[in-house]
Amino acid sequence: MKLLSFLLFFILSFNCLALTTVTTTGKQKPDDASHDYFINLLRLALIVTSEEYGNAIIRTVPHPGQERVIKLLAMGAFYDVAWTGTSIARDTQLHKVPYPLFRGGLGWRGMVIRRDNQQRFSSIKSIKDLKGTIACQGSHWPDADILEHNGITVYRVGHFDAMLQMIVLKRCDFLPLSIFEGEAELALVQQSFPELMFSQELILRYPLTMHFFVNLEKAQLAKRINQGLEKLHASGELSRYMQTHPLTKNAFPLSKFGNAQVLELINPESQEPNPYTFKWPNKK
Repeated sequence: MKLLSFLLFFILSFNCLALTTVTTTGKQKPDDASHDYFINLLRLALIVTSEEYGNAIIRTVPHPGQERVIKLLAMGAFYDVAWTGTSIARDTQLHKVPYPLFRGGLGWRGMVIRRDNQQRFSSIKSIKDLKGTIACQGSHWPDADILEHNGITVYRVGHFDAMLQMIVLKRCDFLPLSIFEGEAELALVQQSFPELMFSQELILRYPLTMHFFVNLEKAQLAKRINQGLEKLHASGELSRYMQTHPLTKNAFPLSKFGNAQVLELINPESQEPNPYTFKWPNKK
């Protein structure tokens, strides 16, 4: 009986001490403003679910590029979780964690433009007015397909800094970035690109959400992360996190976008409404 009690105590103690290691991507570049936002949001989701699932630690592995990360995650190699914009292909290849990480704001796009082009973009009132411009976008970003579907010319570029350089060189006219990340992303490299600014007078808006994704075989991990995000939402902690994090805080209050010129784009891969998505502010 004593031996049984000892073994039971040992097993329970071991379970309490056992750690789950969750492997995700490192920074895409040294001045990656968004990495800290997503990895700490993942950490918070794991912490608030530790009572049900046990303690977890996060390990990062170098980022080989978005397309490669998606392939490796689908294969079950190197990564347990990654974050990216949703698409039919990604939703099929991987297990999507339902909670939207920018609460629907990934498809709310301000524009990185040249300062000397500000007046030109301030005068744009329709998609037709954009037809003579060229947008820079990531080679494997879902947004590139959305912009092209709406008749906008797109120059696909592999790296973020290269996109900015293309705008400086007038190979592109603008780079659409989410209002939740654009200002902070540009601020980190502003010294290298003083000619550029993040304009939010004109907003491109289309349905697109950012999510954590895991391998199809790791449904339990996806469930845990989603439960954690929903707990953070319910407690108000996630809203506080967005309103104070250096990446996203500049977007608040959302009411300041009430007078922006908004151009609605169609996402050919239509998405189901998400109950956690922010509502766009009404015009003042």
